Amino acid sequence: MFKKVLIAEDQNSIHKGLENTLKNIEIKEVVTVQYCDDALLKIKASLKAESPFDLLITDLSFKEDHRDRTLRSGEELITTVRMIQPELKVIVFSVEHRIGKIKNLLEIFKVDAYVEKGREESKEIVKAIHNVLEGRSYHSHSLTQLLRNADDISQTDKYDELLLQLLAKGLKRDQIALYFKEKDFPAGSLSSIEKRLNKLKVLFDANTSEQLVAIAIDRGLI
Repeated sequence: MFKKVLIAEDQNSIHKGLENTLKNIEIKEVVTVQYCDDALLKIKASLKAESPFDLLITDLSFKEDHRDRTLRSGEELITTVRMIQPELKVIVFSVEHRIGKIKNLLEIFKVDAYVEKGREESKEIVKAIHNVLEGRSYHSHSLTQLLRNADDISQTDKYDELLLQLLAKGLKRDQIALYFKEKDFPAGSLSSIEKRLNKLKVLFDANTSEQLVAIAIDRGLI
């Protein structure tokens, strides 16, 4: 079992609950901080003392307050920590539900696990810890199908993404076609824009343009 765990979480009730969960599975040392900067200081101090943390559990978003900060998000903390202790295991514990962002955390930031805050969070954290301890990545069971669906994103190109961005800004199809023509982008006719939209609706199982934009936002595509 992990011996020394650092929790970066700005909500007292949540990090107290996490602390109790970890102690129940006999993790001997649990340290909690409310700021990413403090988490980084703790990690640096532990390395200097030759008593490094085995695991970091961090939220992604931290509320702004009166304190000046260098690191403002869990992503910034993870990126910085990877530079000084690349072997440190990382579990993200967050309410973030945009599947594109979660996919990036797992594939680009290379976090070892992602656990969604919610009703079963204590059980999920324990499962994540056991999987990570055994060298396996882990994500909450509820995300499995969503992550499979997120593979659809790889079938879009930059012009599809631009089309969605313009649609999200409220532009009509003829306005988007005109924009594409002015920029000399491929498929700039109204019929071509219609075809792209229809392809995207099929790809993301959307019935309307509004639903398509909502799905694209939810999956972190725009």
